[in-house]
Amino acid sequence: MLAILPLVLSGGGCATGTGESRTVQLAERPTWEPNDSWTYAGRRASGPYTITRKVLREGLFDGYPAYEVEAGDSHYWFTKRLGYLARLNGDKVVRRATPPEDFQWPLQVGKQWSSTFIWSDGGEPDRRTTAIGIWAVEGYEDVKTPAGTFKAFKISRREMQSGAWQEFWYSPAVKSWVKIRAGGGPDGDFEEELSAYSTH
Repeated sequence: MLAILPLVLSGGGCATGTGESRTVQLAERPTWEPNDSWTYAGRRASGPYTITRKVLREGLFDGYPAYEVEAGDSHYWFTKRLGYLARLNGDKVVRRATPPEDFQWPLQVGKQWSSTFIWSDGGEPDRRTTAIGIWAVEGYEDVKTPAGTFKAFKISRREMQSGAWQEFWYSPAVKSWVKIRAGGGPDGDFEEELSAYSTH
């Protein structure tokens, strides 16, 4: 059902330096650096908004090597494979995934995986739910955003129990998402498009 892009195994293929191969449409795991940042123009039922996600540092969270990312009033922790670990407001963990939902690198159209984990909300034992996320890399396409047009891998995620869903368009040139759509989750329905970025 998912189209698989052909592999072109010609001689001379090498990395472009952005994590994308010239001969095979693969995306290798990016490396984030402190002060890398991505600004998004968002839309939800309550109206438009702008949010900047900025890498603050590398560190450890629950024993995982991870990135701390500032986004508005919240701080997030993501694994080095960009898996969601936790969201904090101040020093309080308000949402945690155990184990984290890692992306499975390298990305290639046709790749699928699943992950079983526990959502913990507010640190309360009675607000823990087991979830299964179903992931698929569905396409490789041009995505037009306020920051420009980018080649990006479209990745879908469906959460079986809750019905929450997300779609990510990941661009190796940006080292992150250039577009996100989501619905059915705790943050409600929203869509975000990249409007500016700075990476090292």
